[in-house]
Amino acid sequence: MDSLDSLHHLIQNHPLIDNHAHNLLSCDVAADYDSYPLESITSEAHGRALENARTTLPLLRAVNQLGELYGTPCANWDDVLAAHTRWVQEDYDGLVRRSLEGTHMLLLDDLLSDEDVESYEWHDQFTSSPTKRIVRIEAVAASLLRDIMSVERKPDESVWSIFRAKFLDALDHAMADPAVVGFKSVICYRTGLDVNPYSPDEDLLTASLHRTLDSGTRKSGYRVEEKPLNDWLVQQTLKLITFRKRAGVVKPLQFHTGLGDNDINLVKANPAYLQPLIAQYPDAPIVLLHSAYPYTRDAGYLACVYPNVYLDLGEVFPMVSREAEEKILRESLEITPINRLLWSTDGHFFPETYWLANKQFRQALETVLVDYVEKGDYNITQAKAAAADILFHNSNKLYSLNQTAQYTPEIIQGAPLLSDARVSQTSDLLGAFLQKNPDIEYIWMQWIDFTATTRVRIFPLQEFIRIARKERRIGISLAVQCMLQDDTVTPGGSTTGQFYMEPDLSSLYRNESMAAPAAASATVMSFWRSEEGVPLNGCPRTTLGNIVTKLHTTHNIDVLCGFEIEVVFLKPLTSHQTGEVTGYASATKNHSWSQMTADTRKMIPILEEINQTLETMGIHLQQFHAESAPGQFEFILPPATPLAAIDALVAARQVVTAVAERHGLRATLHPRPFPNGAGSAAHTHISITPPAREDVFLAGILNHYSSIVAFTMSQDASYERVRSGIWSGSEWVAWGFQNREAPVRKIEPGHWEFKSVDGVANPYLAVAALLAGGLIGLGENLSLAVKECTVDASHLTSAERAALGITTPLPKSLAESLAALSEDEALQGILGGGLVKNYLSVKRAESERLQSMADDKRQLWLLERY
Repeated sequence: MDSLDSLHHLIQNHPLIDNHAHNLLSCDVAADYDSYPLESITSEAHGRALENARTTLPLLRAVNQLGELYGTPCANWDDVLAAHTRWVQEDYDGLVRRSLEGTHMLLLDDLLSDEDVESYEWHDQFTSSPTKRIVRIEAVAASLLRDIMSVERKPDESVWSIFRAKFLDALDHAMADPAVVGFKSVICYRTGLDVNPYSPDEDLLTASLHRTLDSGTRKSGYRVEEKPLNDWLVQQTLKLITFRKRAGVVKPLQFHTGLGDNDINLVKANPAYLQPLIAQYPDAPIVLLHSAYPYTRDAGYLACVYPNVYLDLGEVFPMVSREAEEKILRESLEITPINRLLWSTDGHFFPETYWLANKQFRQALETVLVDYVEKGDYNITQAKAAAADILFHNSNKLYSLNQTAQYTPEIIQGAPLLSDARVSQTSDLLGAFLQKNPDIEYIWMQWIDFTATTRVRIFPLQEFIRIARKERRIGISLAVQCMLQDDTVTPGGSTTGQFYMEPDLSSLYRNESMAAPAAASATVMSFWRSEEGVPLNGCPRTTLGNIVTKLHTTHNIDVLCGFEIEVVFLKPLTSHQTGEVTGYASATKNHSWSQMTADTRKMIPILEEINQTLETMGIHLQQFHAESAPGQFEFILPPATPLAAIDALVAARQVVTAVAERHGLRATLHPRPFPNGAGSAAHTHISITPPAREDVFLAGILNHYSSIVAFTMSQDASYERVRSGIWSGSEWVAWGFQNREAPVRKIEPGHWEFKSVDGVANPYLAVAALLAGGLIGLGENLSLAVKECTVDASHLTSAERAALGITTPLPKSLAESLAALSEDEALQGILGGGLVKNYLSVKRAESERLQSMADDKRQLWLLERY
């Protein structure tokens, strides 16, 4: 049943469409406080007046809240400046991503006259769906005037006739542009909202245009602030909107109203002045921006009595006090229909403007709606519908966005339970899983660290349900980001601080391979969250997910992954005196690739048991067969989206290991368990759709391959496979169609097999690094300089390799690949500087520890762990 808890969950977690915002500053200038004072995040003041902003309640409130965003307490404004500067310098993308968490789509007025902002497409990487544009008509007019005045005119052409034709043509183009979903006027700033609904004569407009031209120059530009001309721009826009709406194309006109800087005439910022214009164009959707503060009730009245008027609730968050925000919401709800209320941040320049606006709006909306529910004005169902409409659905419908909100209701505490009182009967992922598996008693929460060690916490089911409901959190020391397999923390690592495990319920698998009498259990992978509950930089699964999202939103590319598990089955050798394992021997001897021998036939029951176990878990192998080395077999998994594919890979490896143990064997992923045998890889298949830019994608990977292998071949032992002639991918960075002696084998358009990956790598980071290379290639539009190689590149002469563009040898050691990674700023920029710093520290310390061991001790140590 519904409860206030469910209302709270919806308001705080429902995705939102931000129907009016502006571009963010580029990283280069985001900490240039002389040009862009950070105080502007809570104030419309400028110059000397802005100096007073530090004493205002909205800014002091922001100081106290921003510590949550930054992940560090802020006691004063200097702390905010320091934290902002640090984030900009170390992880600006991370700051933007945190600030836009929960934002499904942005509608940007991207015509700010500032060259220091990012393009509207740049913002796509941080939202669920691509950004759309709001075209500011005065900016279009100013741009056209500069263009017109930069070229010579024919003697019989007037400036007015040229401008008129070009402006109307620009409106037509914007109407036809699918990236444009609406228009905006800032006439409020220029001549006020008392817009004449009727066009003046041509002579008056011509004179108005010439006065505009006289006030500017081609160099300085032309500010359109002549009332006849400004009114005409609005009138023509509304006429076209009306005309195109009859043809089924709906693109509203937004008006800045109310609150603004000292350039505005506050009296004429009252939207009541727009009433004649609204009445003149009843078929043109009109949005009154910024809550029309302090004229909120006037705007609400217009939205109540005119069916073409909508009220936007933005900008006042976080520009006014908490009480004022709540009052504005209450005044908006007095008579305004819910389906006429829209949400926006008016976010601009700084990521904090988005974060503060969204946080404060959700807080105020919950306060107001809960109060109405408790007083009986709304029931909970009505309040939840109102919140979802304001946050998402109203903008989705008005701007014809055709978006679907990805919102999952929480497990409702106190809901009816199954007969054994184990799990809520809900439609969420956990409920569905437990309905199918009612005997589950324990849940294993897992993550994989930088040494590719799987770390596990086990919870009785009732405790895990509390975690899934977010009724409790599981903190893990941040030291695990700098921890070796023996729990040693590397130099520079800290035992201070923690992250919180958040289960990814889509990754739930039943543990089918546990030996009796173990109770029924399931495994779930987890994300890392900060103290404030936001994604933590350094989480391998989050890092991969962000890159996959960026490929989709920025380049419209979707990715599938598939894996081959190469594993060697070993028999343990024990000491007669102590019974301890002293070494391993292969489980089979008479063994070769894809052959059935007396020895390999003995393994068939084990292989079939592995397949049957995976089938019960919903993981369907495509095939399995004997590989080249004694005791070596290969299991091929089906393709899936990257996170799902790797989750299945992790689960399948655990099944292989557990089934082998039941039969007294050790299954190892060691890259080369026997010096004279073939190595074991974890060949990784990646395909992109559509494949149109496959060469650009591949070029990015090949350009950064030496750095990427620091993640895909992450142990010194991995480089024992980098040899020519053993089908391991040769010794040069190259690619070839169906060439198994190239590190990259092209299989079909947009589909490659990457052979420089093995089982001792963290698979989330390995795939993230490969996709990051492709993302760099797309972002830089790289050309594929390496030509197709049809042979083992090691067999070519230097001149022959050079002719094919094959100039880079694969690193011969982990030290070489780590050195390449430490110098690769582009790859670090995608993966995150903090993640790479910790990874380098861990892998170097791990290598030093392993190389200090005797060869036989090191080999045994690795076989027992991988």
